[in-house]
Amino acid sequence: MFVRRHTDKLLIPIGILILLVVVSFHPKHHLCSEMPEGFFHEEHRAKKPSQGERIAWAYWEAAQMEIQWRYPYSHPLPTDPPPEFRVDAAALGPMASDPATRLLYWHRLQQVWFAPESWKSEYGWSFEWVGSPVESGAQWIKEEFARLTGG
Repeated sequence: MFVRRHTDKLLIPIGILILLVVVSFHPKHHLCSEMPEGFFHEEHRAKKPSQGERIAWAYWEAAQMEIQWRYPYSHPLPTDPPPEFRVDAAALGPMASDPATRLLYWHRLQQVWFAPESWKSEYGWSFEWVGSPVESGAQWIKEEFARLTGG
């Protein structure tokens, strides 16, 4: 039997508000603007960037602009680089768009992808779950389960 109390008028809205805060305030992960050490290896850093360093920066920017949105934080990257992972050969020279160079930087991106220093987390409000509550709820449960179980 349901017993109505005067405090129910206060507790129910507070409970709903707490639920909305928990669902709407969460971290967003983005690749750092600075290229991680493991992505480009060079013994001596010159004042003027070398051709190899400019190519590495171009591939890092391709990862920031295209790859992080297609394969978000904590999702594995495919074995082969997607078509979006490319640089402009006209600006950097033919070596930059060489398939071997592209594959080299794709493997380096795979190596640094799960490194904490490659990602920046920002907490903020997101109401994306409002668009499709069932899908968003299922995704949230999946992410929380993965976070709690460490997988």
